[in-house]
Amino acid sequence: MPRRIADLSCPTAVPVELAGKWVAWNADHTRVVAHAETLQQLWQVVREMQVVDPVLEKVPRADVRFVGVR
Repeated sequence: MPRRIADLSCPTAVPVELAGKWVAWNADHTRVVAHAETLQQLWQVVREMQVVDPVLEKVPRADVRFVGVR
């Protein structure tokens, strides 16, 4: 299992075609290495690819906006 989750305090841009999907980033959180519709599917792909220390993240749908105060 991954040891980290995405750091939402510094979001990284994701291609719009991945909106609403689960993505796996490399350990440095600089490149999407896999994507899938469900977390279970993504985890299976990540295991098959033997990605070391992936960062898993659910990408919001394209029509969802974040609003908040820090």
